[in-house]
Amino acid sequence: MEFAYTIEEYTVDVPMDEFIAQCIDVPRFRRLCEQCSNYDKRWSCPSFSFDPMEVWNGYSSVRLYMRLLRSTKDGQAMEPALTALLEEKKKYFAMLMAWEKANTGSQMLSAGTCDLCDTCAKELGEPCRHPQQLRYSIEALGGDVEKCARLYFQTPMLWGKNGIAPAYYMLMGGLLLK
Repeated sequence: MEFAYTIEEYTVDVPMDEFIAQCIDVPRFRRLCEQCSNYDKRWSCPSFSFDPMEVWNGYSSVRLYMRLLRSTKDGQAMEPALTALLEEKKKYFAMLMAWEKANTGSQMLSAGTCDLCDTCAKELGEPCRHPQQLRYSIEALGGDVEKCARLYFQTPMLWGKNGIAPAYYMLMGGLLLK
């Protein structure tokens, strides 16, 4: 069974001082990350050897990029929807990497945790196997993705329930710009 969907894409540029004031709360999201099974087990996830605020403060703006996978049928199963989401996440990542390459001095923000490897090398006490592709997500750096979606795109995040996919899934990341 496949998930029937369309893609919608939205971008907005936000001055960094506004974004920090509106959407960044490093201590709060660090506490949330500590409850996740990826905490301290992926190079893209906390804990970090750096202060995430140094990352945010190193840029003048952020270009947020939201990609929606909108279901074209009601009541679709969650499992094929999540498979489609993972495939779209790969396309999303490639596109943002291209944006980063085209914008000197920028840094891409991925959608969610890195999933390039089945088992992250950090769990094995080893360095990242793909350091050239290692990127952090908004939430890993202390950002509130749900608030970003509501504030800048007037779109709430939705969640599946009882094995049924929501009306849409969302990928949220972007590009930090000098």
